[in-house]
Amino acid sequence: MNHFQKILDEINSSTKAIKVLPGNHPVQNKIAEKYEINPESLLGLLLENTGGIIIDNWIRIYGSGTIDFVSRNDSFPFDDLVIAEDILGGLFIYLRNGSIGYFAPDCLEIEDMELNFNQFLYWCIHGDTDTFYVDYRWKSWQKDISNLDYNEGVAFYPFLWAETESLESRLRRIIPIDEIIGLEFDFLNEMTD
Repeated sequence: MNHFQKILDEINSSTKAIKVLPGNHPVQNKIAEKYEINPESLLGLLLENTGGIIIDNWIRIYGSGTIDFVSRNDSFPFDDLVIAEDILGGLFIYLRNGSIGYFAPDCLEIEDMELNFNQFLYWCIHGDTDTFYVDYRWKSWQKDISNLDYNEGVAFYPFLWAETESLESRLRRIIPIDEIIGLEFDFLNEMTD
């Protein structure tokens, strides 16, 4: 059995709603030209064989297709590799220590998840992501995001990093995910200037 088939078997055994998107050869070629990623590694296998993976319409692991690893990383203002995002603009980042970090949209800081990539993928497929996001999910979230495009996200006003009474009291809008992430980094730059 090949290694990618084992990944598909893990996905198929999950209780979560998971979509594996088809890859795209031009994007695969761009990844090979721009990044030195071992094709035998788990990340390399995902980039070679998928266009991205969607978990519960909430987490998006980047691939070589619709959820484009290259274009998503091109818009990231740091040197680390971004490997996934969530619909809130949270980013999962491959840190230099080999661990996965989470750029949290409520504090605009990177928190070390203390998981390697294999553990991160297992957590996405089988882990308790509901508890991780318990403070960010509103009552009708599943219905509201069921038809979300893969390039869209949910923006809140006041922003998640601003104080407010509750998540339910914030206005929500569906906008392009790159706008949400751009706003986060614009605000972060203003705070550090």
